[in-house]
Amino acid sequence: METPTPEASGSAATSHEAAADSEHPLVVLFAAWMAGSQQAGRAMLQSTAEPSGVWGRRDHLGKGKNPRLEPTSPLTARLAVVVRWFMTPREKPIDLDEGLGRFDGTTQLGLEHPLIRGNVRRLHVLQRELQRKCLTVTLGNLAAGPRAAFVLRWILGLSDDQLAEVFGTVEAVKTNGGRALRDLRDSLTPICEHIDPGNGCRCRNRLAGAVERGFVTWPDRDDLDGDRPLLGQAHQDVESLYPKLPPPP
Repeated sequence: METPTPEASGSAATSHEAAADSEHPLVVLFAAWMAGSQQAGRAMLQSTAEPSGVWGRRDHLGKGKNPRLEPTSPLTARLAVVVRWFMTPREKPIDLDEGLGRFDGTTQLGLEHPLIRGNVRRLHVLQRELQRKCLTVTLGNLAAGPRAAFVLRWILGLSDDQLAEVFGTVEAVKTNGGRALRDLRDSLTPICEHIDPGNGCRCRNRLAGAVERGFVTWPDRDDLDGDRPLLGQAHQDVESLYPKLPPPP
């Protein structure tokens, strides 16, 4: 299939790329994490390219008696706009049980599968794509405020002061960050092998069901390790697990 030209596509892709090129790299990465893909993140940034009324609608981010903090840099000002955009109602969360077939963990994907082609390295890559997809979907199912706080602090490494400027108050950062940790731990701690190696939800056992349901397809990327199988080998917390994931494609 031929790649659409800017004229044929209405220049939508070009305008999205241009918007992303003018953004701070951290804003682009944040949008990708929040939207689930780089393409969706670029489109979102294009839709917020005119930050009118930036400070007029921040009550949902900073409530209470704490002093309201205004951004002191273009980076935190832009992030505040992007976070606010994600506060609109979202689509229904993806059902991981349905996508993964968590109750069918006995059938492993064989080397003869068309996606594997007899190459064990491809099997390992698919295991890592399943891990990435499962964990990012879990993150994506959080409410926008907690999700933004988690991405900005524990994945992208913003400071407490920067976060307070993005969210408006220190209390808003604590509330959203605390809720993110609680919800992610509640979702993953009882089941995920990468949080606790003794847990029963294992990527190698869920891969066949995930592929069958279309939850996982061959990834269009080259940064997933195919040299070794993916096994949960040590206890981790969500704060240390997520920064190890590759960014959304």
